[in-house]
This record gives sequence, C-alpha cells and structure tokens, in this order.
Amino acid sequence: MGKFQFSDGQSEIHGDFSQLENLIKELKTDHSVDVGVFETAKTPEGKQVAEYGAYNEFGSITVADRPPKRSFIRMPIETKQSEISAYVDKHAQEHIEKGDIKAVFEDIGIACESKIQEAFDTRGFGAWKPNAGSTVKQKGSDAPLIVDGTLRKAITHRTK
Repeated sequence: MGKFQFSDGQSEIHGDFSQLENLIKELKTDHSVDVGVFETAKTPEGKQVAEYGAYNEFGSITVADRPPKRSFIRMPIETKQSEISAYVDKHAQEHIEKGDIKAVFEDIGIACESKIQEAFDTRGFGAWKPNAGSTVKQKGSDAPLIVDGTLRKAITHRTK
C-alpha cells in the first residue's frame, strides 16, 4: 500500500503507510542479539579469549589451578534486568515507529554490555570472590578477572 491518494471530485485523501509497512515487514523478520565473548577475540598470543572467559563464567572442577566461578556475563545481565529494560524502553517506541525493530535489539546489546562493564568496575557488584593471595602477587593487582584487560575488551554484542 505505501503512499496513496484518493479523490472523488469533492474531497481528496492522502496517506503514507510506508513506515507501518516497514514495521510489519520487520516484525515478520526474526531478530536476535548475542552478548559475550565471540570466537574472533584472541589474546596477543593468539589464544581464544572465550576459553579463558568460560573458565571464569562457569568455573572448572576438572582443570587444576583455575579461578573460581565468577559469572561476568549471565550474572550482570540477570541482576540488572530492570535497568537494561529501562534503557531499551527509552527508544523502543521511536524505533518501532520507524519500523526499525532491529534497533531495539541493538539497544538490548548496548545495555547488556554496559552492565557487564559495570560488573568489572564493581567486582561483580561485590559478589565475585576475591583473588587468591598468590594471584594478587603474580599479576600485581587484586582486581578479579582483570590482568591486562583482554577479557574485558572482548565483551561485545552482535545483532541479527
């Protein structure tokens, strides 16, 4: 339908439903957002950052000398759901009116990244176990999950 014009000789009606049609088209399209450390993130030595991240996110009982479980992806997103939702709500109506549903998912990714970064700043909102004394001595810092910032910098999102 898009733009239309109707005239019966006495009156004229003009309309433009192209944005609505875009919205309908977008709503029929599946979108998603992934947040985390992706396979493309590598350490300076070429190792996958996701592997190191997984040991921290889930912990490890089978690998010796691994750090304790410190959820840096799931926990911040779960803990701060209402703040993420509030951020997304600020622009959702505007995105929907423009027919850009994917932008809503982009905002979700941005908000999730922000809360994950906030967790790094606050030691998991105070929930992460402190580093062992030997770890503090080895890396020269007591900040959990941060050695040189590689893991933290690898946090990103992608929308589909």
